[in-house]
Amino acid sequence: MSASAPVTVPESVVAALRAGRQTPRRALPLRLLHVPMFLLRFVRELVLANITMAKIVLLQKREDLKPDFVVYDTAGLTPFEVVVLTHCITLTPGTTSVELNDEATQVVIHALDARDASGVCLGIKNNLEAPLLGWTR
Repeated sequence: MSASAPVTVPESVVAALRAGRQTPRRALPLRLLHVPMFLLRFVRELVLANITMAKIVLLQKREDLKPDFVVYDTAGLTPFEVVVLTHCITLTPGTTSVELNDEATQVVIHALDARDASGVCLGIKNNLEAPLLGWTR
């Protein structure tokens, strides 16, 4: 496999990723209620990713996979949120955070199956970032 430039997602997807990041901070008790919800969502994603990986390893042909690098927009996230998000991405089988740019506005992610780069980004947004923002903001 030769090194290639990361797959960039369309501007409409980048706009969707940035939506909801400018929410005002809520009171601490409300944010604390979201911590268990985040943990449950992360464990759910972890289990589903492991099941998907098992299916890929056992049933899917190697030629059908399209591993590639995907650029995920993190503009508007705090440094703490970026660290937690990138760790969650790396802990989830099938994806790995590879590089964070100097401004911390983009993360390069390696996905085992990146046929739908927009879907990968939107899945991270909906299943990891949204619950994360629930307890950090």
